[in-house]
Amino acid sequence: MCHERADVKLCPKVNFITGQNGSGKSAILTALIIALGGKASATNRAPSLKEFVREGQTRAVVRVHLKNRGSEAYLPERFGSSIIIERQLNTIGNATSLFKIRNGNSGEVISRKKEDVVAITDHMAIQVDNPINILSQDAAREFLASTSPDKMYHFFLKGTQLFQLREDLEVVRQAITRAESSINRKKEVLPEMKAEKRRWEQHYEDMRQARDLSTKMESLSHQMAWAMVEEAEAEVQKANEDISMQQKKLSKVDEKVDAERRTPSASGAAQLTKVDIAHIQANRE
Repeated sequence: MCHERADVKLCPKVNFITGQNGSGKSAILTALIIALGGKASATNRAPSLKEFVREGQTRAVVRVHLKNRGSEAYLPERFGSSIIIERQLNTIGNATSLFKIRNGNSGEVISRKKEDVVAITDHMAIQVDNPINILSQDAAREFLASTSPDKMYHFFLKGTQLFQLREDLEVVRQAITRAESSINRKKEVLPEMKAEKRRWEQHYEDMRQARDLSTKMESLSHQMAWAMVEEAEAEVQKANEDISMQQKKLSKVDEKVDAERRTPSASGAAQLTKVDIAHIQANRE
């Protein structure tokens, strides 16, 4: 493009742009197509986006403000009451074009994805590649000069979006074919996967039983330890009782011995009596 900078303010509804040849009327339409995500081929002006950058410059920026109000506004809570779509064209680097979608109220960059640009234009029924929506001079000249039924039918398909619908239908068919192929492949390996699932389930069950047995053995081991402690305590208690009983008997014996020591005459008399009895028994024999 030959313009260093151009600002065009449009009315909300119908706009008529007039001027001499080369004054930039088609440049405005081209800028709208490019800013709204159109390809270079849709403009009939250049084979690539790089060709739209002014000579001697490395980049160009086109910016469009879209009204986003009313009951059919596109995500107004996210994009605001107006949407600013900005597209930067580069002559150097890998990224030939970059998008920025801003909230028209705050100026904040909401998205950098072309998919969001497509979603916005689809929601607002802006079809930049539809000749009924946007008819460039070259497309109008081609339409007026077309006498071939094939070309007229092709133009009809593009204008009614049947051509795009046919392409979308073909994409859907291909996706269905890939999905069916994937389903068939998975059906073939399904028995093996089920068998593998059963093996893992059995392995899990064995592991669970082993874990339960280990837990039970640990619990029984603790119970056995406490049982041995209780048995030892019972034996200790019984031994203490026996010791206590023997100590009582020993005390009684000590008391008796002390009592006999305190009465020596009685002890001697008892000994004399025993001797007499023994003597009497010997005489009887």
